[in-house]
Amino acid sequence: MVWIYYHTNDPSKRKAVKWLTAHRLSVNERNIEKQSLTQSEIFNLLSKSINGTADLISSRSRDTKALKLTSENLTINQLVKTIQKNPHVLKNPIICDENKLVTGFDQEKMGIFVSQQERRDELANLLLKHNLQTSHFAFPF
Repeated sequence: MVWIYYHTNDPSKRKAVKWLTAHRLSVNERNIEKQSLTQSEIFNLLSKSINGTADLISSRSRDTKALKLTSENLTINQLVKTIQKNPHVLKNPIICDENKLVTGFDQEKMGIFVSQQERRDELANLLLKHNLQTSHFAFPF
């Protein structure tokens, strides 16, 4: 099961859903504007992020700039409350499973949700397709 948390139904979110379903993954979508993240969910997302708040907080967001959010001026509990009240400070979408997390839609990064064997098979198919398209034959069929 893969969860997608989003606050805006933008192309990045739609591409992520399309990609995940094309890879036969079960997707659970949640609009965090309508149903806020709980404190434990935010801590869970932070625990999966490699770079902590930098992976989750959108530094380019108008809300982030208006609130002047920095790790220096907020405690973790204040940050959690701010995220709950202002979900637009988060990157969109946030995609995760039990152990891994990706923000935004990046097809290369999305591969972490697919088994290694499936990634190998997909690469082999791409290489085969490319080879067939670029092969030159000396005689007609």
